[in-house]
Amino acid sequence: ISDKTPPNIIIKGDIYKISKIPIVVPFSVVAIDNIDGEVRADCDKTLKTVFNLGKTTVRCLAIDSSGNEARISFVVTVGYEIVKIPYWLKHTTAFWVADQMSDSEYTKTLQYLLEKEIIHIPAYKQIQNDFAKEIPVWIKSNSQKWIAGELSDDEFSIGIQWMLEGGLIQI
Repeated sequence: ISDKTPPNIIIKGDIYKISKIPIVVPFSVVAIDNIDGEVRADCDKTLKTVFNLGKTTVRCLAIDSSGNEARISFVVTVGYEIVKIPYWLKHTTAFWVADQMSDSEYTKTLQYLLEKEIIHIPAYKQIQNDFAKEIPVWIKSNSQKWIAGELSDDEFSIGIQWMLEGGLIQI
C-alpha cells in the first residue's frame, strides 16, 4: 500500500505577545501522520528564538516515512501597540455588513471581545461625551473590504478605534 497522504500539522494559529522589547515566545507545533502517527515538525524558528518587535512568519515542515511533505506557517507578533483580531471575526462582521446583525449588536460584540482581550487595539482616548450616535458608512465599507482581504487587520482596526474614541463602544 502506497501512502500519498501528507501529515497533518497542528498549530494554535497566529500568536500575539505584548512587549516593549524583543522576547522569547513559546509556541507548539505537532504533526500527525495517518500511517506513522506523530512525526517530527521542523520550523525555521525554535522555542529559544528571540522574536523582535513586529511580525515574524514562522514556517514549519513535516515529512512522513513515505516522503509526503506538509508545510504550514503562522505569524508571531510582538509589540506594545499591536492589533490582534481573530480571523473568525470576519464571519461576524459579514453578518453585520449584510444587515443580519444590528449596529448595536455588533458594537456590543466588539465591546465584549475587547473587554475579554480577544481583540486588542492600540491605545486610544475614550471621550466621555458621546459625539457619535451611529456607525459611519465608511466603517461598514472598510469592513467589507477587510472581509474580502483588501484591507489589513491594522487598517480595519482604525474603524474600531474610531468607535471607541467616539463612545459607540465603551470599555
